[in-house]
Parts: sequence; structure tokens; C-alpha cells
Amino acid sequence: MKKSTIGRRFALAVAIAATLAVAACGQKTAEQKIQEQVKDKVHALTAEERQRAQINAKQFYEKEWKTSAGTERGAWNECRPSDSNYNGLVTCTGMVPQIAGGYKEVKRYCGYTPELVGCSDEDTVK
Repeated sequence: MKKSTIGRRFALAVAIAATLAVAACGQKTAEQKIQEQVKDKVHALTAEERQRAQINAKQFYEKEWKTSAGTERGAWNECRPSDSNYNGLVTCTGMVPQIAGGYKEVKRYCGYTPELVGCSDEDTVK
């Protein structure tokens, strides 16, 4: 065999071994992921909870806001897919029109349970 062929095969073998090692490290079972969430006190929202948070967020962000030009609608951007402290509120962001013109990104905490309707500027339940 030529030296260049041996070198290429060695480089290919090293690349494959590195790829397999990285892939093996990142593999977690569903059980392990759930246990990590419980340990870290993070609640992954269900599809229904995500939809409820999105509805609450849209009601807050997409209403008409007073501006110097009259009224303008805001825009909902996103809600995080998990609640970091199990309190029924999830972090959402959106764009709110400013009185002087332009838009500003605003963060709010919106409810995802039937008991918590709407959004708040604090991540606490009163």
C-alpha cells in the first residue's frame, strides 16, 4: 500500500471513532431526561399547556396599544417550552409598540394552566 492510502484510511478511522464517541455521549433515554427535569425542577409543557400559554400570550401582545399615531397591534414571538419552577407560568416574549414609535421586545410570564389566565410581569403567582 502507498503511504498516502494508509494515511487516508487512518484519518478516516479516527474521524469515524470521534463521531461515534460524540454520538454515544449524547444519547439519553426518555426516563433519564424526565429524571433530569425532575431533579432540575423543570416542567416540560404538554401540547395542551403550550397552546394555553400561547393563547394567553397572544391576548396580551396582540392587543391594540396606544401610540402617538393612534393605535397599533403588538406581535407575539414565542413562549418557552418549559417552566423552570413549576409555578404555572412560562416565559413568553413579544413586540410591543412604543408611544414615540417603534417596537420594543417585552418579556412576560403567561399562565399555562386553566387556573392561571393571562400574563404578568412577575414570575410569581399571587
